[in-house]
Formats: sequence, C-alpha cells, structure tokens
Amino acid sequence: MIIIDNLHKTLENRKILKGINLSIAENECVGLIGPNGAGKTTLIKCMTGILSYENGSIRMDSQPIEQHKKDIGYLSQYTDFKAWMTCRESLLFFGQLSGLEKKLVQKRIPTLLEEVGLFGKDHFKVEQLSGGMKQRLGVAQAILHNPRLLILDEPMSSLDPIGRNEMKKLMERLKLHTTILISTHILDDTGEICDRYIIMKNGQVIGNINSQLQHVDRRKVLLQVKDMKNIDRLKMHSDFESVQFLSPHTILLSGDKEFVLKNVIKACTAQSIEVITIGFHQKDLEQVFIEMVSEI
Repeated sequence: MIIIDNLHKTLENRKILKGINLSIAENECVGLIGPNGAGKTTLIKCMTGILSYENGSIRMDSQPIEQHKKDIGYLSQYTDFKAWMTCRESLLFFGQLSGLEKKLVQKRIPTLLEEVGLFGKDHFKVEQLSGGMKQRLGVAQAILHNPRLLILDEPMSSLDPIGRNEMKKLMERLKLHTTILISTHILDDTGEICDRYIIMKNGQVIGNINSQLQHVDRRKVLLQVKDMKNIDRLKMHSDFESVQFLSPHTILLSGDKEFVLKNVIKACTAQSIEVITIGFHQKDLEQVFIEMVSEI
C-alpha cells in the first residue's frame, strides 16, 4: 500500500531525514517509534503533503502519494479546535476545510461521534471536553472522509491514564477496517494495538520489531531449581557473570556470551543442583526498543 524509498529532508540546513526506506501493507497497524528528535513528525508531514522533500519518493498503490490525499486521514499532535465551537460545529468546520459537502458531513456526524465514543456530545463545546474526549474528536475529524490510511501523531502524549485507555479502545476498533500508522515514543501506548513497529533514530530507520514474536536474550538463562542449597557455587563458574535470585526457586544467570542450555545444565549437575525448568530469558518490546536506540 505505502512504499517510501530513499527519502531525504533538510530543514534549516540540517538533515532531518536521511534515506528513509519503509513499507506499510493494507490493513496493517504500524507503530512509528523512536526517541524525541528522531524525525517521526517530519516523516509524517512529508507523507501528508504538509512538507515537501528534496529526494526520494512516497508512493501509495504504486502512485505518488500526492494523488491520494483524499485517502489519508491525519491527526496532528496538536489539533487546533476552537474552544467556543461545539463538537458538531467543529466537524462541520473541518469537513468544509477538507472540501467535503456540507450535507454529507451533517449526515455522518452522528455515526462518527458514536464511533469515537462521543455519542450525545454533539452540542457540547470543545472547552467542556476532557483531554481524552478532545483527542477522540480529533480522530473523528481525521476519519470524516472514510480514509484508507489513518496517520496519528503522538495521539496519547498529553492524556491521563483514563484518556489513554479510551484512545486505545478507539484505535482497536478503527484497525478492524483502516490501515493505521501511529507515531509515538512511548511503547506502552500501542503495545496491544500495533502489528509491528518501525524504529527511527537520528533521521533513519534502524529496524523493525514484530509485536507477535518473542525476543529471546541468549545471554540470560532463567532456571527453576528444586532448592537453593548449592546455588552460590555457580557464582564461581567462569561463564556466569551474575546470579540473580528472583524467587525461592527461580534464578537468572547472565553472561557476556550466548549460553548453550545443555552446558548450563551440566554446570548445575556438577554442583548437585537439580534443574526443574530451563529457558532463555525473554525480553519485552520496550527492552528491545531501548537496546536498539541506546547510545551506549
């Protein structure tokens, strides 16, 4: 659906995007993550046509993305709603700015407000809405025209826990029928929503994380043992840099090289330690992300 090839962007003589290459398939929900200043918002603005770019291409269905503006919905980090407008008036205003017929927008407003969890709030003024409600109203304006691709820039960055939970539920509903790109620097915001993550750092794509895969650290081994009587002896073993006690029968062994499980079992047997279960330590998505973007 979306293919970005060798994209470059310079702002004020500073290279912001440095040869971005990525793709997004139809009906995927993809997280665009990276530390602040990675270039996420600049990339999104290039995709939506807000910014031009000097080199590379962005294509949607094999055509320049500029030909598909009507197929894209966009929620910026800071939506400029007028505090004195009602929800209905706000959607009418943004619909007309987008070139939609007034009658069409009027017809869609009740359905849209129900979809984003604001049913019955059409006459509420924006200033009466909570932060979470304002963000969901922002999503409503982004999907006014039934876009095939929905781009959300930091949709939960300023929300409290209740607002974040409301937005997560909304995105889970939207992903059933829309391709979604979510920019965030907080993995927990989208951990249960995204199919995969594209990692950005210093204006470049440095990797992908598949949210369905288990990420194994072969330099750490999790052991469940019958008793801890001789565990201290493992500290003397040259392969084990550290031995952590996690529970009365569970320990975590760490080393500077990848372990071979049968060798770990042999080391335990030599010290009369009975192993009940053994396996490599599994890293969560946040650990993988931090390792990828770390400066160390």
